[in-house]
Amino acid sequence: MMRYVDRLADRSPEAAEFMRGRLAVFFSTSLVSQISVCLMSGIAAGLFSGGEDAFLRYASLVVMCIVWAQASVLAGFCRQWFFILFSGLYLIFPYVLVLLPGTAEAAQATEIQKMLSDLCTSVILRPIRLIAGDGETHMISFAVFAAFTVLFFIGSRIRAKAKRSDFYCRTRLGEIDL
Repeated sequence: MMRYVDRLADRSPEAAEFMRGRLAVFFSTSLVSQISVCLMSGIAAGLFSGGEDAFLRYASLVVMCIVWAQASVLAGFCRQWFFILFSGLYLIFPYVLVLLPGTAEAAQATEIQKMLSDLCTSVILRPIRLIAGDGETHMISFAVFAAFTVLFFIGSRIRAKAKRSDFYCRTRLGEIDL
């Protein structure tokens, strides 16, 4: 594949310029912006998933998954390891905060605990419940987290393979101010 990229860059100046631009964007994307985009898409999907319009529910879910998948690959490409921790916290940690109705924990919970539980179930976990249907939501969360982790490592692998490309190496050296 890297030979194909090198040949394409040699034969087409437009393609080479496009790929240079993409690499510049990749390496200028910060972890904070990755996390912000994922949070915004996740919260938006959580809000739209509770609506009446079926198209908006599923469209927001698809957009959220695409954004998270792209962010996972890009974070892997840029070696932003904290992204895996963030993904785990966002997708798995809310289950710790959820209070099950009718349990002793729910009866003894403070107002803040009840508010956090409601926030987690009504916004953060709602898209997962839309995917799960009648199934186990925590298993779907683990599966989604595993998928994003795999995509992260795919992005990391793409970068490792890109180092074999002359075009990639020339572009990266051109970005370094000597």
